Amino acid sequence: MSRAVRVSSVSLSAALLLTLTATTAGAEPHAPRVHRVSTAADGTQADGASTAATTTPNGRFVAFRSSATNLVPEGITHPGTYAYIRDLRTGEVTKIEAALSTPRLSADGRWATYTDWGIRKINVFLTDLTTGTRIRVGGDAQDSAGSPDISANGRYIAYTWSGHPQFPTRIDVYDRETGTHETVSAGPADSARDMGNASVSGDGRQVAYQDNGTGDVWVADRTTGTQTEADDGTPSTVVQLSADGRVLAMDSADGSYVRELRTGRVQHFPGVRVLAVSPDGQRLLLRDGQSNLTLRTLRGGHETPVGRGSAGERSVSAHGRSVVYATEDADVVPGDTNGVYDVFQWRSR
Repeated sequence: MSRAVRVSSVSLSAALLLTLTATTAGAEPHAPRVHRVSTAADGTQADGASTAATTTPNGRFVAFRSSATNLVPEGITHPGTYAYIRDLRTGEVTKIEAALSTPRLSADGRWATYTDWGIRKINVFLTDLTTGTRIRVGGDAQDSAGSPDISANGRYIAYTWSGHPQFPTRIDVYDRETGTHETVSAGPADSARDMGNASVSGDGRQVAYQDNGTGDVWVADRTTGTQTEADDGTPSTVVQLSADGRVLAMDSADGSYVRELRTGRVQHFPGVRVLAVSPDGQRLLLRDGQSNLTLRTLRGGHETPVGRGSAGERSVSAHGRSVVYATEDADVVPGDTNGVYDVFQWRSR
């Protein structure tokens, strides 16, 4: 079966027109702007729901999942949900035909990693969006792998590897340049204790992950070979490690909390969830019980409303200049009449 990456493009002038028409009506100079991302290149509304968006640090590329059939000219080959990547500078829309998860993108938008069916089980794959070349990342084709995250230069992919029932799930890192695999999680003797939720720093040096058996969260330094416990003593899950490797967001039973790894400083956020961290670790995306999204500075606590909906890790660009999120609200931009979840990009200016 062909696994080709399919691409649909639009002229720069059309993309600029789309950007202008999607801007929130009546926006004041320097006020936040919101654009709808999950449309066809010519601005046609999606005829299916779109969710689970991620973005590159410069905010140019946005990846998301959609059940729409009309986002690229060739449409879809069979009913289902597909992965798409949009270049907001050119308007180009790329469909990844075989992707079961939202792609994680390198900083330049060239490399995309995601999960798909391997020969027998789900595995991790890496696609060069420039050439369309696709390789399997997750080791042996008979094993399963998932939850990939990618370094800024697209060289390192951290992911979970499972050889059950013989082996517990562990965290591995694949080096694209050398083609080698490295296990970075501290493997427990108890085969029932699985590791999960790998999050890699921008340079690929640090990998945060969790022990699903104990609830401990660890940060592995691939240069020094050290393992540092980052949780506060309560069972926790990894949300995201910032690209600079300095800030780690985690969830626990009493809310979210954020640890600055160099200083050990911890901030708790009861009653809200930290969904994402900006690449420089200085901005947090929060969500309250009413699904309101807020961008907050880590130091100082200044908060800026973003919108209402859902978002996940890697949804905030550098310095918090943009946030991608999904919502079914129809009043975010003019002309939203499709009645389904759409993906939007909020920009601070």
